[in-house]
Amino acid sequence: MGPVKRFERIFLATDGSEESHAAVDATIAIAKSPTVTVKVAHVWSLEIHHRHGRWDIETRSEAQKLVDATVARLLAAGVIAQQQIIRADSNHVAAAIAIEAREFEADLVVVGSRGLSDWRSLTQHSISHQLLCAVDCPVLIVRTRPRGAAVKVARIVMAIAGGDDVEPAARAAIAVATPDVSVMVVHVTQALFGEQGFAYVEPGDEIRETMSRACRILTASGVAVQGMVAHQGPVASVVAEIARDSNADLIVIGSSRMGNIASLFLGSVSHELLHMTDRPVLVAERVPV
Repeated sequence: MGPVKRFERIFLATDGSEESHAAVDATIAIAKSPTVTVKVAHVWSLEIHHRHGRWDIETRSEAQKLVDATVARLLAAGVIAQQQIIRADSNHVAAAIAIEAREFEADLVVVGSRGLSDWRSLTQHSISHQLLCAVDCPVLIVRTRPRGAAVKVARIVMAIAGGDDVEPAARAAIAVATPDVSVMVVHVTQALFGEQGFAYVEPGDEIRETMSRACRILTASGVAVQGMVAHQGPVASVVAEIARDSNADLIVIGSSRMGNIASLFLGSVSHELLHMTDRPVLVAERVPV
């Protein structure tokens, strides 16, 4: 794997929600290089929305004030920022963001997410989930953090499954890591079921090779690394538990990013993890399937 550069073209989608404010804080925390440029985008439409406890229509001037305020926060933190207002209806927010992010040649998309309850997620995909299906670059999804929590990225949990997701996940972790950052590489052992119904448990040598490969990549970039092989269990819940217990500032995962139909029936670790943790989740670039 060649040299890994930090994220330098960040596309930040905001809607003025509390989660979007948290996404701005997370963007500031990772935009440490003076060469980073952040494009702040807000999707505006003339549709009626439920805001601040009432139904109303966002005016163009309100949309402009929102974007201006976000850009001002970034500039005050020393981050170069520009702005954009995107016109789209409520059914095409993610698609509009994806189009503009590609036009900007973003190497990272950042978005705040309320998350959806399990029963709602079966029939209604969140903007963040739709974005994972629409863009190929890494996506940072941010939930509201507890009040008073410091905005930093000092401890990262990087969850890997092996195969083609190791290098993209490592690249994403390295892109946000600084010299004082430590990464805990986590592999959750799984029992896989074959076509005849028999269970296949990952051999120890395969697990060790996966862990070793991930740690070598990180160490070669000067990142402090720890490794953990977790007990067998639902991957998303195990990763969320480890991140909570280790007080991680960020979770990094690889993803094949199945489309809507596949994730509806087969499930997606990244999708499930977003419902189980309040930590920001950085989903690595798309792995071709």
